[in-house]
Amino acid sequence: MNKNKLIIMGLTFLVLIALTPLIFGKLMNKQYNKMLDRLRSEGFTVTVVKDSSTYLQNDKVLEVKIPAKLLNTENYLKEINLKIETRFKNLPVTNVYFIGKIENIKLTDKYAKIEKNINDFLVKYIKFTATTPNFRDYSYKFEDIIVKKSPEIGIVNIEGNLKYSDIIKNSLTIGDIYIKDKKEIVEFKNFKNEFEGNEKNSLSKIGFDVHVDINKVKIQINNVYSVTKTILSKTAYINSVFGFKKLIAANMAQSDDFALRGEINNIDTNLTQTLATAKSDDEKNMIVEKIFEKGFDVKLSSSLKNLKAMGRDFGWYDLNVDVKFLPTKNLRQKVQEDKVDFVDAKINFTTTPEMSGIIMNLVPQSSFVFALAKKENGKVTLNLEFKKGKLYSDGQLIK
Repeated sequence: MNKNKLIIMGLTFLVLIALTPLIFGKLMNKQYNKMLDRLRSEGFTVTVVKDSSTYLQNDKVLEVKIPAKLLNTENYLKEINLKIETRFKNLPVTNVYFIGKIENIKLTDKYAKIEKNINDFLVKYIKFTATTPNFRDYSYKFEDIIVKKSPEIGIVNIEGNLKYSDIIKNSLTIGDIYIKDKKEIVEFKNFKNEFEGNEKNSLSKIGFDVHVDINKVKIQINNVYSVTKTILSKTAYINSVFGFKKLIAANMAQSDDFALRGEINNIDTNLTQTLATAKSDDEKNMIVEKIFEKGFDVKLSSSLKNLKAMGRDFGWYDLNVDVKFLPTKNLRQKVQEDKVDFVDAKINFTTTPEMSGIIMNLVPQSSFVFALAKKENGKVTLNLEFKKGKLYSDGQLIK
């Protein structure tokens, strides 16, 4: 290979090395600007307030305003303002870094008196970093929040991952959330929150453990969990469950496998979304009446195992409630006149004699209902139906 060819190749190589930051800088900037445009199209206000970019590195400071309508917080929060520095190198392989903090929040007039105190706290403690290689997959971490007063408050090891596409996926973990002084503590450990969804469908999961030690009262709740599924079309379907695996209140009580489930179906989606943003009580009441005019279904269930308290074994219970709110007009008038002919409900409740005794002691009015129950094989069983304003037990009308 002759000398001229070597010189040409060398010069070409040097030019490529020199142009690479520019080329990839433009490619990254193109994606970066797409991200900013997308945020603006979704209702965020994004302003570049400082640009310290160089030939080799992009470095800009953004002011980001998030309005209440994007957070569904119109009743108490008007706006969140962030300042975020963004950095990335103009090289073939690079991550984009976001270094952010809260500048301030704006509350509604109802909470204006506490706005300054909240902002003082947020500005001091809410700081975060995030990275992404592609503007779709993000990892993020918040600085620990530790307020060393009496009592001391801490939220530590806050980090997560976000995947941004047609379906948003977010996974957040918090190692410890606590309020404590020298002798007392309330603590939530191993907090996990997972979210997956879009505007139409979503699935949210939460889990944590609880530890309480106050005035010699010690309570431990393991594997607290909550799962909520939402499907939105013309009508909304919402399914939610809350529970825990084990509760131990030292020297007092313990139980296993508590669960409370709720399901709403066939409720008008547009009306529920309008209700969420309604500002006045009159507007809310009007929307609620429209919801009942179309009708909807509600299912509730709950269960508990191995309840023991004060040295006694009370056993378990299993509850199922199925309610249909039939289409009805003049809801407010009917409620005022105690006319509930628009409600069809079925209730099945099975438990132990010991548990039914607890319920009757706590709610004396329930004695009438338990008098209708079947009692056999160590079980107390209630099968109730409420239809067209009348109550039935095992198919027999109760007068």
